[in-house]
Amino acid sequence: MPQTTNRTFWPVSGGALSIQPGWFPGHSKAFIYINIGIQGPGDLAPPNMSHTVVPAFEVTGPSNENYPGQFCLPQVGMPADANLSVGQNITIQVVEAAQHGAALYSCVDVTLVENGSPQVETVTQDNCYNSSDLGFQLVFSTAALSSGAHSTLQRPPVQMAVAAMFLFVVASVLL
Repeated sequence: MPQTTNRTFWPVSGGALSIQPGWFPGHSKAFIYINIGIQGPGDLAPPNMSHTVVPAFEVTGPSNENYPGQFCLPQVGMPADANLSVGQNITIQVVEAAQHGAALYSCVDVTLVENGSPQVETVTQDNCYNSSDLGFQLVFSTAALSSGAHSTLQRPPVQMAVAAMFLFVVASVLL
């Protein structure tokens, strides 16, 4: 979609971002992704939203029904290698992937301004706060964690065949 002409001003080093995750039902658990797309010279819109500005995290709400509440990230920074400048247009994208598989995409087109610019509202506890009924979890994966159980796939095939035959014989005798 083309970018809007109704732009918000955003500090060049990043700013606050407030999200209402329970606007739609089915979002008691959801993954949140925050990315930016950078509009280049001559681009009508950013070619992609491939610049991650916040690592993915899970938000947990009070129910699967619509619920009020919000959370606020008071300082969402910009990628160090993005080479952004005052006056440049970018798009901030928030993706909420709900537990049932649906994904909601919300974007805001911004123009970057000097840090501390009077065009940007000062972040306070009144305009950037977290509802008490929301929780958060890290999202990660690793090969370093294990259950400590021995895998049957590591046993030689002969041992697995003998074990299977033993179980078959024992089961036949008991039946």
